[in-house]
Order: sequence, then structure tokens, then C-alpha cells
Amino acid sequence: MSEQHSVNIPAHHNIYTGTSNRELRIDFSTPQNGVNEYTGLLIFVPGFGGNIDSTVYKKMREVFADKYNMVTIQCNYFGSSYMQSANQFRLRDSRILQINLTADELNKVNKDSSILLSILSEKNISLPVIANMDESVEEFNDMSYMQAIDIITAIEIVKIILNDNNFIYNSSRLIGYGHSHGAYLLHLSNRLAPNLFSFIVDNSAWIEPVYLANRILYQNIGNSTLAIEFDYLAKKIIKNKHDLNLETLYKDYDGDTQVLSFQGDNDNLVNHVEKKRIVETINNSDFILVKK
Repeated sequence: MSEQHSVNIPAHHNIYTGTSNRELRIDFSTPQNGVNEYTGLLIFVPGFGGNIDSTVYKKMREVFADKYNMVTIQCNYFGSSYMQSANQFRLRDSRILQINLTADELNKVNKDSSILLSILSEKNISLPVIANMDESVEEFNDMSYMQAIDIITAIEIVKIILNDNNFIYNSSRLIGYGHSHGAYLLHLSNRLAPNLFSFIVDNSAWIEPVYLANRILYQNIGNSTLAIEFDYLAKKIIKNKHDLNLETLYKDYDGDTQVLSFQGDNDNLVNHVEKKRIVETINNSDFILVKK
């Protein structure tokens, strides 16, 4: 079985504040048979709802290292903790409880708000709520440059570790795999560090970060549904949002990275026709439409 490693390093300074008090956690796996001249590097970049501790990604790091002779890498990139579900939230409009709960249920909730979800699970309603987040300019889901910088840093740190241990590996076999926003971040990383990647596998990257407007996450609670709204700080801080559009990013691009872009034809966040048009302008790229 592949060997698992984890390091914490001083991270790149915060480009929004200039402060340098961050740490970056990097987990990586090396093949059971050791690193050799054919061993490549593969970094996984999850999107919303995934993270470095997700079971599926831990399993992929462990299995792919042996199966494909790769050093598999993942990092806990800037603001990723705000890309999960919400543990705490507030009602958008408390009147909806008065409409849907009995007087006795309202009285119980007023005495102990922790029982609200239990009561709601027996109802059949959709409840709009707003996620309580403690984002600040020191740490927030920027959906852009800081996250890409952390991805690039994770790759470079693992390369340094391998070199310091006198491991010979195949530097021309450096693959990035990402899903949704994670795939988008690989594109952004590819523009910040041209030709760092040999290959990018784009699984459903959006054309630009959709959640720079608000994100709505639907979560079932028994028979009811919570419509959780995430009002991210990034939309107030990120300037020139159009610069993050893939078409803008790849304008005048002359890199050699091979891009394989997979896109579903029923993705409600991505216009696959527009995505295909943009991808086909990228050097050395293939667009693969995924149908039912």
C-alpha cells in the first residue's frame, strides 16, 4: 500500500492584507514500490463540498499512487473551510415559522432553539436560511488567486521534498485533476504558472466563479428542505471579476499544457456550448461532452 505523508509549511503571504501568518497543510502519497524515474506527480483539487479529509479524495490519493505510479498530492487551500455545508445559520424571515409551526411548537423553539431542526424534519416545507460564516479578509473563500497560489505552492513543496531526498521522478508527467471549482482553479493555476502542468483533467470547471454571486445549498432535513444562502465576502473584495473568466485568462495563451475538459450537457452552472467554444481556443486541448 502507498505511504501517506502530511506536512504543514509557512504559506504564501495573504495578497489582500500582506500578512504572513498562514500555514498550508499538504498531504501526499508515494507509491509502495518507491519513487523512480517513471513516477509522475498528480494533484487533486476538490470543489465545493470536498476537502483534503474527504474519504473519496483520501482513497484516490492512496490508490492512484500505486495504480498509476504517481506521487499524489492535495492541499488545504485558502478559504476551503468556507466551501462546505453550514453548521450554523439564521432564518431569513422568522415569520415563516409562525406560518408553519403550531403555537405549541413555537413555544418549544423559543425555549430551546436547538430542537427546531427536529420539528422541521416532520414538516414538508422549504425554509430559506442564511449561513453564519466567520470569514474575514485574513481567511475567506476568495475563489481565485490565493487558492491557486496554494495549489502551485503544494506542488513546488513536494518537488523540493523529493529532490532533498534524492528521488528521481518524471517531471514531465505532472497532472492536475479537479472537479467543478477545483478544475477551474487548475486553469487559473495554469495561467499563473504557465507550463507547470503537463496535463490538466478538467471535470466540469465553470467558466468563471459563479458563487462570486451568492450560493444556495439545498439540504434535506427529514421531510423538509433548508435553502441555505452563502453570502461570500469575496464578492466585496475581488475586483475586476471578468478577469477571472476563462476566455480572458486564456487570451494570448501559448502554453503547451494538454487540457482535457469534460463537461456535462445538463450542468445548470455551465453553458456547455460556451465552454466548448472557449476550450477549443486553448492550445493542445480537447473538449469531451458528457451526455446522459
